[in-house]
Amino acid sequence: MKICLTLLLSLCAITLLAQQDTTANRRLPSQAYYERGSFIPSLSCGFVDAYRNSYSLPAGFVKNNTSGFVPLYAKVEYGLTRNVGIAATLCYDAFNYNFSQQYVGNNGPFLRNRTDAFRSFSGGLAAFYHLGNLIRVKRLDPFAGVGLSVNNIRQNAYPQGDSTSIRVDHTTDLYLKVGARYYISRKVSVYGDAGYDNHTILSLGVSCRFPQTAKK
Repeated sequence: MKICLTLLLSLCAITLLAQQDTTANRRLPSQAYYERGSFIPSLSCGFVDAYRNSYSLPAGFVKNNTSGFVPLYAKVEYGLTRNVGIAATLCYDAFNYNFSQQYVGNNGPFLRNRTDAFRSFSGGLAAFYHLGNLIRVKRLDPFAGVGLSVNNIRQNAYPQGDSTSIRVDHTTDLYLKVGARYYISRKVSVYGDAGYDNHTILSLGVSCRFPQTAKK
């Protein structure tokens, strides 16, 4: 939760800076849509983690709580045209599966607590289509994206049979997202998206737009 709180504090600071920008006699454009040639880095937190929810144990193990942080997303998008952009996407997901393993000793059955540290680093490419020409709302930049991501997953105590082992997986997942940015200044926006990437269903964060050429 420390990382999530840090992100929220950063959002508050960015919002205050954006309010200062609006007092400098600079009017926002009536349609703050996606711009060709611009770079948009984004940072967000994910919610409803599919990896946490789908964890199962074989016979002989008892599931306990799951501890750790929410997934973190980073993305950098470049505007190819007035409506289409390409982006490099990153996701880091780290948490612990806590469980107990059943044993039988001289004095009868007993449980031994174990922890499986799950770590996933994902990177991919995605194309986004921006719908500002179809959905005309002031300061809003709606979009839909599709792409692929490659995942490097490691678990240090994966339950298997009657013991645990180190497990390393390399998988490829489809990336499907819809969402929108809301610009609070000429450069800064808050955004959310929802969809499928085999990590989370929903993510919320902040973006900053850097045009290719400075506007006078």
